[in-house]
Amino acid sequence: SGGHPTVIASHPSEPNQFALGMSDGAVYVIEPLETEPRWGSPLPHDNGGLPLPLNPSLTSPVSEPPSR
Repeated sequence: SGGHPTVIASHPSEPNQFALGMSDGAVYVIEPLETEPRWGSPLPHDNGGLPLPLNPSLTSPVSEPPSR
């Protein structure tokens, strides 16, 4: 039977690596995949432009209610 997580710890010299200690004594190392950007590092921007918002409703102009 599997244990449940009891401890999480960061690696002292690898900022993108964490260890998850389980109640049954198992330890799992967690880190991003090689194909993913490193955790905590800024994402590259094309041509130095600003990043696009993920939610278009945040940038849509607020429409005024129709006048009566």
